[in-house]
Order: sequence, then structure tokens, then C-alpha cells
Amino acid sequence: MKVRDILHRLQEADPDAVVVYLAPYADPTDAEEICDVVLEPDLWVCERHRSADGAASDVHHPATGGLSMGRDQNKDERWSERVVILTSAS
Repeated sequence: MKVRDILHRLQEADPDAVVVYLAPYADPTDAEEICDVVLEPDLWVCERHRSADGAASDVHHPATGGLSMGRDQNKDERWSERVVILTSAS
């Protein structure tokens, strides 16, 4: 998701509403309040890993960390991108 997508979706939101994060398949009582937004100044890397059945999963990490484990350079893609980090840690 891009920042522009979030801004578009939030156009009608109550500016006093609390922003929470709910992990996939989590119980609604496990929702955590977003406490901080970090505009990351450095580029990150996105690796798109492809399994044997063609399914894709993306792994994001700082560019300084090197490649992730299990990367298959014959099938997987990799590119640099800017990120914004939302965190529930204050």
C-alpha cells in the first residue's frame, strides 16, 4: 500500500478517531493502537519470493541488512523502495 492510498481512504475519517492495527486472523481484542509514525530516511529493500506453486510473498527490510535467508535469485525479485513505519511501540 502506498501513502497516497492511505490518505485517500482516510479522507472521510474522523480526525479524532484512534488508529489501531489488527493482525490477520487475530481476535478484535488483540488490536493495538498505532503510537508512532516513522518516516524512514533510508531506502529499504523489498524481496518478492516465489514458491514452487507460483505464490508470492514480500519481505521488507533495511537495505543495510543484506538479503533474507532462503532467497532464490533465479526466481525471486528485489528492488529498493521508500517506507513509512507505523508502530504500536511508544
